[in-house]
Order: sequence, then structure tokens, then C-alpha cells
Amino acid sequence: MNKFQVISLFLLAGLLLPGCSEIKEQAPGSLAMSTEQYELWEIALVEMRIEKNELFQDPEQTPLPETSMEAFEGLNYFLPAPELRFQVKFQAEAAGDTVTLAKRKGQNVPYLRRGKVTFHHEGQDHVLTVFGPAVPTDHDYLWLPFFDPTNGQETYPGGRSLDIQVTINGVVDLDFNYAYNPLCDYNPDRYNCTLPPPENTLPFAVKAGETLFNSGH
Repeated sequence: MNKFQVISLFLLAGLLLPGCSEIKEQAPGSLAMSTEQYELWEIALVEMRIEKNELFQDPEQTPLPETSMEAFEGLNYFLPAPELRFQVKFQAEAAGDTVTLAKRKGQNVPYLRRGKVTFHHEGQDHVLTVFGPAVPTDHDYLWLPFFDPTNGQETYPGGRSLDIQVTINGVVDLDFNYAYNPLCDYNPDRYNCTLPPPENTLPFAVKAGETLFNSGH
């Protein structure tokens, strides 16, 4: 047997052995940050929360009912969780399907599937669908609603959301510390919020971002 036959046998064996035919690339895990990067990230997060509280205190912009304004002292949040920040590629849909998402009070609303994001956490890859408006609006946007096991206990029962921005390089800063409640949490009589689809249900508790308005967290 010559050396070329030996090489061919090794290659064939590699193809036939279980698990050797293809190595799947793992999705990105938590974003590693230097001390300086972490400090800047935490400052930006705190500033966002301060600005949102100020908006809620403004009678002209607040979603709160008038009865809640006097006692309002600020929204509730988990402590910053840097391990729940990921930088991932945006997997755009060439021609997004139109899907119908349910609203809290029973109506439905159309959205476009615009793409997906995939990240690695607690030993496995997780895929979430990103949506956009199906009906033309004044500005385009990308929206990622999701469920997780904190819903109904520490966070709003109807899930939370992230606003998604894609860089020119096609990268998304997927930071669950910016997860926010739907307006229904503050004023359920006034608002009828869209619920996340079942496909966007995460199996782990996302202890980052906004908690229940009246939770005391």
C-alpha cells in the first residue's frame, strides 16, 4: 500500500466516524470587556436608566396613569449583568415572512421576520427572531421580543423586549441589560401590547434589564 492509499484511508475513516464529519462552530458567548470598557458600559447603562426615569416623570411624555405619577420614584431593574451582553452577527432574512403576533387583549398584528441572532449561554446556543413593521411607518426599526422564566415573577408576565441596531459590519450588540417592559406594565388600561412569539422563549432566567414596575426589585 503506497502513501497515497494510506492518506485516503485516514480521510475516509474521518468521514465515517460519528461526530468527525463536521465540527459545528459555536455561537459567540459573553462579551469580554476590559476594566475601562466595563466602566464605560456601566456608566452608559446608568445614564439610560436616569433618562428613562426623567421621561416617565414628564407629564407630557409619561405612559403612567395620572394616579401613579405622584408616587413614582423610578423604574425597577436587576443589577448590571455583564455576562448577559453578547456581540453577534445579524443573520438577515433575504425576504422576510409576514407573521401574525398576538396582542394581550386578543387582537393580532402583522410583523415581518427580519432576521435572527444566535448567542451561546449556559452551555448551549440560543436563537432569537428579530422583527420589523409589516406596515410602513415613519421610521424603520428592529424589535426583539422574548419570554424567559422570570416572566410573571420578577418581570412582566407578557415578556420583555430589546431594540436592535445593526452596525455597518452586520454586528448586533445584544445586551439584555437593556431589556424593557411593554407599556402594558405601567398602564394596562391604556395600552394593548404585542406578545412575543413562542419561538422566542429562552430556557434560562434573564436576570438583567427591567423588572416588574410594582415588584420592588
